[in-house]
Amino acid sequence: MIKRLKFFIILPFLGVLLESCETDLPLKLQEGGGQMVLFAFPTADSTLSVHLSKSVSHSSVDDFERIYNGYVAIYKNGARIDSFAWPFNKTWEQRPGMALKEGDLIQVVGGDSEGLRVTGKTAIPEAVFIEAINNVSTSVVGNNGNFLYDVLFKDPPGIDNFYQLIVTDETRDSLQKVIDFQPVNYSKDDEVFYIRDQEGSLLGGINFLGSFSDYLIQGKTHRLRIGIPKTYLDPSGDNEKRILRFHLMSLSEDYFNYLRSRVVAEYNYDLPVVDPIKIHSNIDHGLGLVGGISIASDSIVIIGNSYE
Repeated sequence: MIKRLKFFIILPFLGVLLESCETDLPLKLQEGGGQMVLFAFPTADSTLSVHLSKSVSHSSVDDFERIYNGYVAIYKNGARIDSFAWPFNKTWEQRPGMALKEGDLIQVVGGDSEGLRVTGKTAIPEAVFIEAINNVSTSVVGNNGNFLYDVLFKDPPGIDNFYQLIVTDETRDSLQKVIDFQPVNYSKDDEVFYIRDQEGSLLGGINFLGSFSDYLIQGKTHRLRIGIPKTYLDPSGDNEKRILRFHLMSLSEDYFNYLRSRVVAEYNYDLPVVDPIKIHSNIDHGLGLVGGISIASDSIVIIGNSYE
């Protein structure tokens, strides 16, 4: 039995969804290291994750150089709301209780005892609610065995909006314990996923991790067409339920540009004829990204036999 559950979510799996940005940080630079690196992803109603380090040269066996006498300060709408000594033994520091919300202007400052100082700013975008999720095929379509779904949302008019759609599959037992969780590799059949001309003619078929802009749909209600593999729609086991969550992430423009430039850079690593791609950064006097995110979600719930 399939049910539909709609809600705005304080995402408990945000760390999993941001894994592509929070791990394997691209801090090795061919021109040499020593630049301060700052990453932070202010998200409405969520813990703030911060990374501070120094970059290393391309030939280094390390991913980054730790900062031992560093500090971080966080400002919201011009007022300082947090400051702390950087914990040198951590890669990421989690700062709960920030009370961040949509529309907040966030500035993150990092520095060390040698006088290096970096800063990045972002605005947390407004979340865009999913109005409906509609199954538009009653049987599998294509060679990949996908069912087609439309994700309905209205793009806010008057501003440029940037999105990423992430779909996750989780299984819960009768006690609501998560016993399995994984991202869904859905097919991106909608035209908004197509590559804009300025991103290069050599990039046909590249996967931008479900990110897209409102370039083609600005201010309109749009049915985002995707394909969900049949395996994720099979009934769950006895006394279990399967939840497909559709996470529509609203991204700041800097976050969007960072994500796509990084994907392009990784795609081009094995293409020696292509000039190196510069990964987008909005950090003054350093490298990295401070990028805002808001998330709205909708779910399809598949109930297994004997589930109560």
